[in-house]
Amino acid sequence: MNALISVPHMEASRKAKPTPADIAAAARLKAAWAEKARSLGITQERLAHELGITQGAVSQYLNGKIPMNYRTLKVFAASLGIEDTDIRNDLPEQQYSSPAPADDAWDDILGYSQAAGLGAGAEAAEYAETHSLKFKKTSLRRRGIYGRDLAVYYGKGDSMEPTIKDGDAILFDTSDTRVADGLLYVIQVDGMARPEYFVKRAMVLDTGVYFQSDNPHGDHQWRKPKPMASKRHPITVIGRVHWIGGWTD
Repeated sequence: MNALISVPHMEASRKAKPTPADIAAAARLKAAWAEKARSLGITQERLAHELGITQGAVSQYLNGKIPMNYRTLKVFAASLGIEDTDIRNDLPEQQYSSPAPADDAWDDILGYSQAAGLGAGAEAAEYAETHSLKFKKTSLRRRGIYGRDLAVYYGKGDSMEPTIKDGDAILFDTSDTRVADGLLYVIQVDGMARPEYFVKRAMVLDTGVYFQSDNPHGDHQWRKPKPMASKRHPITVIGRVHWIGGWTD
């Protein structure tokens, strides 16, 4: 982890009129926002809540009307899964940050023998054998999920082909259960003798939230999208999928 030294009054000094460097940094931030925000499910309202400001102020940061202080820069960068230095590296506080040691480049993520059904489903096990998988911290930071509650399940079935194949490892964030259209989630279908886990793609419509398969013609029970708010079999979001990995033939 980076070691930061508190520098009094530096945040307050960033309230001056934007300089050319501030405007250039805002342009880089706006470009990163346009590229990543939608796919990550980030909105200006969400950033405003996290920063404790208005949505209008977030827009002003993105358009270079307000110069970014260090805290604001770090929150934007973390949310977009990028380094703060990708936006700018000239703030005084950044000079007091020491790089992480080279031997601290990997993070251990807990993996479970629990299967996540891609087709017929996999019963949720009360206890599942665990092991750990290593992921580069830089990769996790780029996705904005370093330090989050991450876990790995394994796919079972064919209903998400070609996106996910039988046996693929699936990294997901259990702290992110906000549904965004088009993204993949580990979900739990309730109302059965034992709940079942699946990995499905979200579809947000005016009529509500649905989950569907990428391969509706596979051998499974997901040939049609299922509503999240079903009275008989309601769906609970367990976490958002961020990475899928498997062996290449």
